[in-house]
Amino acid sequence: MEIVKKRGWIKNVAIIFLIVMLVLTFFSNHIMNRSLPEVAAQYTSSGTITARVRGTGTVEANEIFEVKITQTREVEQVRVRPGTEVEVGDILLILSGADSKELEEAKDELHAAELKLEQMLVSTPLVGDTSGASRSVQSARNTLAASQGEQAAIPFNEELYNHTYAVYSVAKAAFDEADLAKQLAQQTLGSIDEEANPTGWARAKRAFDNADRALILAEAALAGPANDFKTQEEYRTEWIAAGTKVRQDQLALEDAAFVLSSEQRAAGVEVSLNEIDLRENRRIIDELKEKVTKLESEGGSTEILSRVNGIVTEVNIRSGNLVEDLDKPLMVIEVGDLGYSLSFSVTADQARRVNIGDQAEVDRGWWSWGEEIRAILVGIGNDPDDPRTRRLLHFNISGDIESNDVLNLTLAQRSENYNVIVPNAAIRTDTNGDFVLVVMSSSGPLGNRFIATRVDVNIIASDDTNTAVSGGLQGWDFVILTASEPITPGMQVRLVDNP
Repeated sequence: MEIVKKRGWIKNVAIIFLIVMLVLTFFSNHIMNRSLPEVAAQYTSSGTITARVRGTGTVEANEIFEVKITQTREVEQVRVRPGTEVEVGDILLILSGADSKELEEAKDELHAAELKLEQMLVSTPLVGDTSGASRSVQSARNTLAASQGEQAAIPFNEELYNHTYAVYSVAKAAFDEADLAKQLAQQTLGSIDEEANPTGWARAKRAFDNADRALILAEAALAGPANDFKTQEEYRTEWIAAGTKVRQDQLALEDAAFVLSSEQRAAGVEVSLNEIDLRENRRIIDELKEKVTKLESEGGSTEILSRVNGIVTEVNIRSGNLVEDLDKPLMVIEVGDLGYSLSFSVTADQARRVNIGDQAEVDRGWWSWGEEIRAILVGIGNDPDDPRTRRLLHFNISGDIESNDVLNLTLAQRSENYNVIVPNAAIRTDTNGDFVLVVMSSSGPLGNRFIATRVDVNIIASDDTNTAVSGGLQGWDFVILTASEPITPGMQVRLVDNP
C-alpha cells in the first residue's frame, strides 16, 4: 500500500514539474518575442509608376557682357559695384583724359616720319626748268611753317588739361550726388501730409533743407573747376583744329614735292631726293595717321558707358589703377534680358524618359515668395564627367530669378508598368548598393519565427511613394518598411500584427 502511495506521489510531482516547465517555456518565449525589434512590413506589388527626375542646379545668365578697353589708360573713377543694375548709356568708369601709351607711341612714330619727310622735302634742289613747281614747293613750306607757328602759340598743355579735368570730374560727381539727394529729399517731403504727420513732415523738411544747402555748396565748389576746365577745353579745341591745319599743309607740301619730283625727272635733272624713298615714307605716314586717328576715336572719350541692360556681377578695377592687361575684363555685366539657364546631371535611363519642352516644378527652398518661376527643358546632352552613363538636362529659367540662385527642380517622366513595386520606405542603401529586408518565416513547436533577410535590388524608377525594382525580389515578398530599432540581416524580428 505504501508503495502504491509513493508511486502516486512521484507521478504527481512529475506532472507538476512538466506543467511548470511548459508554463516557463511559454512565458520565456513570450518574453523573448516581446524583446525582439518590432517591424512593419508590406507585400510587394505590380503596377504603374510615374517616375520623377529630381535635381539641384545653380542659375546662370545666358549672356554676359565683358567691359574692356583697347588702350592702356588710368581709371579715375569706378561708378558701379557688384550688384548695381545698369541700363544702356549709364556711366561705368571714368578714365583719365591723358593719351594712352599706345596713342603716345603712335604719335611719336608719326612725328618722326613727318620730320624725316620734311627734311627730305627741304633738301630737294630747286633746279632745272621747273620754276613753277619749285615756287609751289617753297610756298607750301612757308604755309606749313606758319601753321606750325600758330599751333605752337596756343597755350594748350596736355598735363594741365588732364589735371583740370580730374578736379572738375570730382566736383561734378559731388554736385550730381548732392542734386540727387535733394531730389530724393523733396520726394520724401512731398509724400508726407504735414497735418496728419507733423513730426515726420518736420523731420523730412529738415532733411530737405540740409540737402538744399549741400547742393548750394557743391554748386559753388563746382564753379571754379568748371571754368578752369572750360578754358582748357577751349584751348584743346583750338589746338586740335590747328593740328588739323598743320596736317593739311603737310599733305599740300608733299603733293607739291611730288609734282616737282616728276617734272625734274621729266627734265632729266639729277636730284638728291630719292623718289622711291619719298613714296615709301609717305605710305608709312598715311598708315600712322590712320593708326593715330583710330586710337583717338577709340580712346577719345573718358567715359565708359554700358552698352547693355543688366546687373554688374564683377568689378576688377579700382579708382587710380592703370589698366595694363587689356585682355582681362574691367567688369562683367549679366544681361538679364536674354534669360537664365540651369543644368543638372541624371542617369541615361532617366534622360530617355523625359522630353524637350517639359516643364519642371520649381522649389527655391526657403525663398518661396515672389513671381512664379518657370523651368522648361530645352536640351539634353552628355555629362562631360561621365558621358557613357549620365546626361545633362538643360533648362531655360524665367521669372523672379537672379544668377547664382539655387533651385530644386522636379520633372515628371512618362508613366510605365512594372512587375515589382515596393514602398520607398523599404529601400535601404549601404556600401554594397541598394537592398530591401524581407521577412522570412520558419515554423517551430512554439510557433513561427520571423527572420529579416537581405535581398539586393536595382532601382528602375520611383515616384513620391513607390519604387520599381529588379533583382532577387519576387512578387508578393513581405518587405520591411519600418522597425522599432535598427535591424541587420539575419536578426529575428516581431511583426506589428503578430505579438
